[in-house]
Amino acid sequence: MSLELQDTTEMFEIHMSHSRKELLDIIRVFKLPITGKNDKNKKQLQEAIVEVVRFLDNIIPEDDYFFIKSKEELIDYLVKSNPAKTLTIKEKTDVMLTAKKLIGYSRNGYYLMPSGYMDAIDVYKDATYIAKFPEIPSVRKAIDLINQDPKMREKIEMIIPRRIKKQLEKRKSVKQASIPLYIKRGEFNITFD
Repeated sequence: MSLELQDTTEMFEIHMSHSRKELLDIIRVFKLPITGKNDKNKKQLQEAIVEVVRFLDNIIPEDDYFFIKSKEELIDYLVKSNPAKTLTIKEKTDVMLTAKKLIGYSRNGYYLMPSGYMDAIDVYKDATYIAKFPEIPSVRKAIDLINQDPKMREKIEMIIPRRIKKQLEKRKSVKQASIPLYIKRGEFNITFD
């Protein structure tokens, strides 16, 4: 009697919207046994992930980044388009340009004319449009600045996905951990000329 790996899952294809970086994250987070992963291109990573996942009985549930609890949920996530990439390149370019225009408006003291806006309603329309895409850093910055505009009656809310929140918290904790703090005690004489 020989032990053989049983292919328990039907063949599936990973959606092209998942980036190479994200595929590497999936391998790392779910501890998929793929050797030489950093040397593989996106297509090779896709093939390796499909091969490994098909033979897995189950996966380690993950609640911090992907929020996937079972092998079936992982396959479902991989087969569907990447939820973080809902924009085409042209749409993303338009959103980025609008965000930069709003940042310019904010940095110019919230004056309408030099920034190309005719009234505060145009600013509000642009801000509410780009607020739908909080995964883009310039959008988050633009909305934060616009919310400080004294002419804005209503604050613009962004619904940031949990994954992005986790990434931002991680970056913030790394930044805060690297700031050294020195305390010196004693008497100090300060003179001003």
